[in-house]
Amino acid sequence: MISQFSVAVTFLTSRYHGEEWPPSPARLYQALVAGVMTCGYREHAGIVEPALRWLEAQNPPVIRACEVEDWSAYRIAVPNNDMDVVAANWSRGRFADPALLRTMKTVRPKALPSKGPHVQYVWRVDSADAARMAEPLRTAAHCLHTLGWGVDMAFADVADHGESAASYEPAARGEQLAVPMAGTLDDLHTTYERFSKRTVGRGGVDTHTRPALLRMQPYRRAGEALRSYVGFRLMDIDGDQVKAVAWEDCMKVAGWLRGAAGQWLANEYDAAFVQGYVQGHANGEERGRRLSYVPLPNVYPDGLIRRAIIVEPPDATGEVTQRLRLKLTGRVLTDSRGASVRSLAPGDSDTTFRRYFPETERKAWRSVTPVVLHGHNADRRGQISVAKTERLLLRAFEMAGYNDGVIEHLAFQGAPWFPGTKHAAAMRVPDHLEGYPRLHVEVRFMRGVKGPVLAGLGRHYGIGLFATAG
Repeated sequence: MISQFSVAVTFLTSRYHGEEWPPSPARLYQALVAGVMTCGYREHAGIVEPALRWLEAQNPPVIRACEVEDWSAYRIAVPNNDMDVVAANWSRGRFADPALLRTMKTVRPKALPSKGPHVQYVWRVDSADAARMAEPLRTAAHCLHTLGWGVDMAFADVADHGESAASYEPAARGEQLAVPMAGTLDDLHTTYERFSKRTVGRGGVDTHTRPALLRMQPYRRAGEALRSYVGFRLMDIDGDQVKAVAWEDCMKVAGWLRGAAGQWLANEYDAAFVQGYVQGHANGEERGRRLSYVPLPNVYPDGLIRRAIIVEPPDATGEVTQRLRLKLTGRVLTDSRGASVRSLAPGDSDTTFRRYFPETERKAWRSVTPVVLHGHNADRRGQISVAKTERLLLRAFEMAGYNDGVIEHLAFQGAPWFPGTKHAAAMRVPDHLEGYPRLHVEVRFMRGVKGPVLAGLGRHYGIGLFATAG
């Protein structure tokens, strides 16, 4: 029979400094090993190690984690581990100041709720094995003292505390988290031995003392709609420098990209697929299942379009965007008359992209291009109805994959949220959308989401695109 085996962790200071949230299964495993191998806890090693070897061979666990808030980032000066250089100078009678061996490190802590447990790791294992390994692994859990950085004091137990706010599951695509594998425990012991002897001999300090036997596993938040995308920079025709397009011309840039995608995929897929999925001319249930061509205006300072993405629907494998990355990089875009207008260069990792695709999930988002409503929001007297507008906005988010149960707050206005962008009415839209209301919107979700966030009738043209609010 199959049963669940769970390790629950509570952080004593309600904070966490590790790079990823939730902490990876490998981070937990290393913390368990470090706890057992610390000081007087070593007496438990003989009992615990067989259980740790069993645990490293299991399939990756489901992770249940609380919601977190990002604290303000700050920078600290830390040693950069170059004391061997200082020592070499001293041995030759030269001056060297170890106080100068500093490098700046950015710290991005996360605030956790006061009540734990804050994160749980749940394995599905054979019931007999779980019963046999529970007690030695409980001993290992009780030896755990930190998880994350050295300041992230924590305690753990082998117990199932039920569902948490969010569940992260192993998946085919998603955020990559490190997990242990067969041989990880032996590798950790070898790594510690290298660390202990890193200054022995005359070869200087051996700084390569990190474990190697870990594998990367994609994780996906339960119910999260992950979307594959490919990003480009808009260059002049020669590809020498970035060339911007006006904020209100999102539709024009989307048309350039759609035309190029259809041209270069025509020989890769059948005509019906290209017409429907790539060009967006499908009917019936398949109408909404299509690529979206999304220009990315600069949030600061001028609102001009210098980048763009092509996005697949949530259920897609990512195959089409991967092909488009290869097919369109370096290609020249043409307009509806066939005139060359821009060329494409790869680019999806700068600060502008991070406003649309933040490294961590964000709750608060604001529209950079206006949302086109699915109906008219005026009452019988011709006055704007707040209640009707809210219903239409909730409908727009629902059609984009966000039901009203995940939305905490909505605000709307005609004026832009970001400098350099313009009033909602200034955005050019296709003729069939011209008569529908356009609004700039602020949305706050119950829990953080990742980009891209798109909503409204024009979302497949990049009209109704959101960036993080701060």
